[in-house]
Amino acid sequence: MRKELPSNNHKKKESRKDSLLREKNHKGLFRPQELIALGVLLISVIILLAVTHSFGVLKKDVQGIANNLQIGSENLKAKFQADEKVQISGQASKSIGGKDLTDYQNWIGKIKSDNQVDTKSGKSVMTYSIKFSNGDSINGVRESDLAKAPNAKFKKDKTIQVSQSAQTDLDGYDLSDFRSEAAKVTAVDYNYSTGGGYKYDLTFDDGTKVYNVGESSLNDIYHVGLKESNSASQNNKILEDAFNYAKDNPGTILGLPSGDFTVGSQNPQSEYVTLASNTQIRGDNTKLIVDGTEYWFGFATGPGATDGVQNFTMRDITVQAKDLTKGDHFMIMVNHGSNWDIENNTFTMVHKMGSHIFDLGGLQNSTFKGNTFEGYAPELADKTDISQVGSDHDIYAEAIQFDTSDNKGEWDGKILQDIDPNYSNYNPNKVMTSNITVTDNSFLPYKDKSGKIIAYGASLGQHSGDVSNVVVTGNTFTSTLTSRFHQDTNWMFKPVHFTEASSTSVYGNTTN
Repeated sequence: MRKELPSNNHKKKESRKDSLLREKNHKGLFRPQELIALGVLLISVIILLAVTHSFGVLKKDVQGIANNLQIGSENLKAKFQADEKVQISGQASKSIGGKDLTDYQNWIGKIKSDNQVDTKSGKSVMTYSIKFSNGDSINGVRESDLAKAPNAKFKKDKTIQVSQSAQTDLDGYDLSDFRSEAAKVTAVDYNYSTGGGYKYDLTFDDGTKVYNVGESSLNDIYHVGLKESNSASQNNKILEDAFNYAKDNPGTILGLPSGDFTVGSQNPQSEYVTLASNTQIRGDNTKLIVDGTEYWFGFATGPGATDGVQNFTMRDITVQAKDLTKGDHFMIMVNHGSNWDIENNTFTMVHKMGSHIFDLGGLQNSTFKGNTFEGYAPELADKTDISQVGSDHDIYAEAIQFDTSDNKGEWDGKILQDIDPNYSNYNPNKVMTSNITVTDNSFLPYKDKSGKIIAYGASLGQHSGDVSNVVVTGNTFTSTLTSRFHQDTNWMFKPVHFTEASSTSVYGNTTN
């Protein structure tokens, strides 16, 4: 028989005290009379704050506490540091405080301080105070409206090109006369006017200065990628590619880098550079070292005198022989063409006996200014009598030869005739070289470190076809080979020599 245990389901009888406490907890924490007293207290406090105008103080205190405690916000890390250069976005509209930023778009300044701010939406943002070098400053610029300041696109002393679309400088002066022209940067500064960024002062070839030109009005030039480590053939190919680009892009400025670069060939009549119209080639402390022979050709493009390479500029380049004892050879030969500017170049020991540096066949309207031609025909430096020289032409062969082009192949020594399939068609008639100015150039001997003459100076002029309207003035001729073998009866043995039939003006030159 199973034994039943006593049941535990019955509970202890609840006391009256416990029942009242349970009822109070159920109904609420305070009794009605207590709630009334609390309400009277709160109303009194509100009336007191209103009378004493203390709500603003309370608000600031509460906000300060919230900021210190980072209530409702995250702890942001500043992207930009004090004194760091930054640029205001081109889309910046207003600061965190509502200040209009449109006039400051793209301005460049320095970080003065940073501050984390909670917006009305409860989102935290990092803001900055910016100081500009013109004395202006702005506060509350959002981090999203800032970027690390870019470097100026163009550096001081570098060559740039005025854009074809340039309108005015930042002061409102017209730039249309300077479009596509090259200039050297003389100053770089921040632009604190419309557009922001940087502004530039420029000096043009003729000395004209223009100030406060915005970056958007300027273009970079074509940087020719010559390398000092390259072979002569590699650099020749780079030059060829550069001129091919210029041919397809009229108005190109070819900028040569600083340094010494080997060029030249042992087969110059098949490995030459073809010049392009509407092109400038400019050096920047550039030295082309000729190993062998370097030919640059300007081919005729039609039968007319100006049908050839037009609007060609060569400036600020040193061309020097690799062998400064025996010399090497550099020559530019042009058939027809117009508007050449050859200025501030130096040619050292690259004028071979019986040849030329510039051979002009019918070139029109051009200027040779401020160039130095140093050393001609070192083979003849130790010769003292004309009987020791094989040909008179070896003595008087000009650094700049003025000639008349035709289709006989004589003026060019058949060099162009042999390689130009259009030679006969484009040279049906004689075309005189005309309207050329040669001024402020130096024709000098080349000396070694001890002062010994390695090669005497060259002359200029003509020795075959006549020329028209050539001006030779203000040049210096020192120790020319023609003077060394001077013959009073031979007009070609003068430092400057033209036929009486030619229309020339020769004056103000110095012969030493």
